[in-house]
Amino acid sequence: MNKQKLLFTLCLILTIHHASAQVCNEEPRFTNTDYFSNIQIDSLKNITYGEATNYKGNSQDLKMDVYFPNTELDTLKKRPFILLIHGGGFTGGTRERMTYHSVELSKRGFVVATISYRLGYDVEIFGSIQKAVYRAQQDANTALRYIASQKEILKIDTEWFFIGGSSAGAVTSLSTSYASQAEWNQIAPEFESDLGLLESSNNSLNEIFTIKGIYNFMGAIPPVVFNSGNLIPTISFHGDLDTTVPIGKNIMTGFGSRPIHELLSKAGVCNDLTVVPDGGHGIYRSKRDVDFRINRVACFFKSLICNRCVDFMAEESIPAICTN
Repeated sequence: MNKQKLLFTLCLILTIHHASAQVCNEEPRFTNTDYFSNIQIDSLKNITYGEATNYKGNSQDLKMDVYFPNTELDTLKKRPFILLIHGGGFTGGTRERMTYHSVELSKRGFVVATISYRLGYDVEIFGSIQKAVYRAQQDANTALRYIASQKEILKIDTEWFFIGGSSAGAVTSLSTSYASQAEWNQIAPEFESDLGLLESSNNSLNEIFTIKGIYNFMGAIPPVVFNSGNLIPTISFHGDLDTTVPIGKNIMTGFGSRPIHELLSKAGVCNDLTVVPDGGHGIYRSKRDVDFRINRVACFFKSLICNRCVDFMAEESIPAICTN
């Protein structure tokens, strides 16, 4: 390497180190407080990120909305990204359910997208709901590839992708983070031929990205999937009396938030769990409670970015304070 190239490389390393140090030590970015105002947040709505066949055999356009700090105002060259997925039992719900989450997290400095995905299944057919989960994972994979392809336009750091959601959205987020084609083929070998590969919802993008953290609000994942591969830091919220997606181990839903927390902690993977002792499948619905979750998620993701995450578990709503 000649002197000119060496000097350029050293300058680049120092610039990246300075930017990281500034975010982690000085700026209240990615924290429990706003870094940008409402008028400094831009959005791109009703974007088609793919196309696929729904459970009725009809073609469906897949849409997303993206929220982000104005690219000219934001001094960061690359921003972390969060994909948010709404709940609704794989039969209902809309991406607009996650609009408030998206705006608030983008005000903290993240680029955030909320997606629509294919919904519906035939309750009379055994295994139909598993197909709905498979289709949702296909669509989430497609959305992530699409966002990665827009990294230059949206100033996104593909090394720092996060994913999360509520209920069915949390199930999809966990499945997307962990479930490989080979594992799905063990669970339901016919899905690949019936529905196509996990990496296909009819966009041809082949982008590389890394999911570094998961926001799990009342989700679960099959043990055969969770026990394989690299474990991922996760922040979870769950009601102890949830009967729809139980917090513990369940023959239908798999590992809920409590065994996920226990296994991550045992493996030395940083994670964060808040349990509502008398809560069912409808916790934290007020604006105050949603803000509580958003603040904790922002602080947890920042702790990963800055490599200072610590394990946490509580049975009360302890507010996040990570500005300093």
